[in-house]
Amino acid sequence: MKVKDLFYLPVTKDFTVVAGSNALHNSIQSVGILDFEFSEGIQQVRETAFNPHSLVLSSLLFANNKPEQLIDTIKKLIELKVSALAYKPVIFAELPNEVLDFANQHNFPILRFGKDEFFEDIIFEVMNHIKKSDHALFLENIMRRLILEEVSAEQIHSFLQQMNKSFEKYVFTVNIQLLKSKSPQWMHDFYQFESFLKSGIICSYKHSIFILLTGKSQHLQFEKILKEWMALYAISLDEFTIGYSQVHKIDTELHLAVREAYYARVIAEMEMKSICYYEQLASERLLIELYRRDAQTAANYVKMYLGPLLEEKEDCDLLNTAVTFVLRKGNVKEVAETFLSSEYDSVSHSENTAIN
Repeated sequence: MKVKDLFYLPVTKDFTVVAGSNALHNSIQSVGILDFEFSEGIQQVRETAFNPHSLVLSSLLFANNKPEQLIDTIKKLIELKVSALAYKPVIFAELPNEVLDFANQHNFPILRFGKDEFFEDIIFEVMNHIKKSDHALFLENIMRRLILEEVSAEQIHSFLQQMNKSFEKYVFTVNIQLLKSKSPQWMHDFYQFESFLKSGIICSYKHSIFILLTGKSQHLQFEKILKEWMALYAISLDEFTIGYSQVHKIDTELHLAVREAYYARVIAEMEMKSICYYEQLASERLLIELYRRDAQTAANYVKMYLGPLLEEKEDCDLLNTAVTFVLRKGNVKEVAETFLSSEYDSVSHSENTAIN
């Protein structure tokens, strides 16, 4: 969890940044309360008072009528590698300028409570979020391995056990990515589906979302179900690129389901489509396997044979013709119609040049 993630939690969404705005990427791994630790005569507990990468909460009561202690406190928190300080404005409605300047100089975030938030509520929600984030990273790592590695039935069985969920016989998988670059907040809309996924999971992978639903029958209408969920939460299909896998047995073919959904979504993005079904892919499957097994060879192929088309000195019409030729599956007539060309032979000549 990062400091900036606090603004997405219900209990801390009204916090404001008063200093250290350039360091909101600091990691938070725990939460502590600063009460008496920096009072006079309490030297011995300072070194172990707070864990590195912690969020420290305080009313700053220890500095009541002693504002000069605040800078020393910030110095010590920085030495202890604390990620941020969040204070309740009961003793200090506003912090002294010299404290804010010092925090800014050292890129140390200081946040001010927005309302009358309780320390206990903040600790509970932050630690719960950290726990969920750790599980999310665990699931993302499993997705990565299923996509990129060759896994055995024993490994799949181990993955399923570690997920600690009840799964049915068949798995249906979809991979979804937002068309336009946006805050990762869009993924939270899909996490609302978790209440429906008693026999499935939802997790992120890179900048996309995986939804895995299992059922007793291989004829489960997964796409229909997904559309109903999206309509329920007013999520528009038009905003996303979506890839669907074929149906698979979860105990032996989980990797195929995840892999197919991911690469179907990639192909959809390449062909500028909103939806792609892996079962409808043909020659594209060979390209996918080439990339999976030897990414360097695939990259070299693209650089050697397609790279010249991307150079500035090359004819843009030639590049556009080549792209359209691929998207139209080699249909010369459709390419000509796409360019609205009155000279069919001219377009055909460009296609022949691009093919050569």
